[in-house]
Amino acid sequence: MSCYVQVLPSKTEVAGCGDEFADRVAETQRRIFQIAYSVLWDPTDAEEVTQEVFLKAYRKFDSLRDVEKFRAWVSRMAFRLALNQLRARRRRLARDTAWYASNPHPLLDGARSAEQQLYLRGLRTEIDRLPEKLRAVLLLSAVEEMDSGEIASIMKIPMGTVRSRLHLARKQLLGAMNR
Repeated sequence: MSCYVQVLPSKTEVAGCGDEFADRVAETQRRIFQIAYSVLWDPTDAEEVTQEVFLKAYRKFDSLRDVEKFRAWVSRMAFRLALNQLRARRRRLARDTAWYASNPHPLLDGARSAEQQLYLRGLRTEIDRLPEKLRAVLLLSAVEEMDSGEIASIMKIPMGTVRSRLHLARKQLLGAMNR
């Protein structure tokens, strides 16, 4: 028996899977996509990570001790796989564009003013410069609108650590953007 799960931002198709697994996928697929998207900022890559998460989850679903923790389990998986893909993308980009780095020509978005475009580019650059542990907490909080408890569960760190990392990330961003 084979399982087919197609996850897109707007819908999920599940065929050949157990009803319980299909129900869990339907409940969590949007959140998993959003977690992946908040790390990768690319819908195609986020869909790919989402597919991979549910494929891995299906293969290991029988070994999950507490089915009620499915959401946290796949959320943690999505976050880790998205980070791995982001690292791979950065390595590939650095390797493929090293020759171009000396003279970049950024494309301007015609719908936004040049000032706004520069600000957003600067903000993204400063977010990328944050240490990974600070950046991850900031993205999960700001983009995914997760609370400290959810972030602590996904990252497997204490809630106090989440709060202090979030504070440090915001403080560093504010300082960098005011320079």
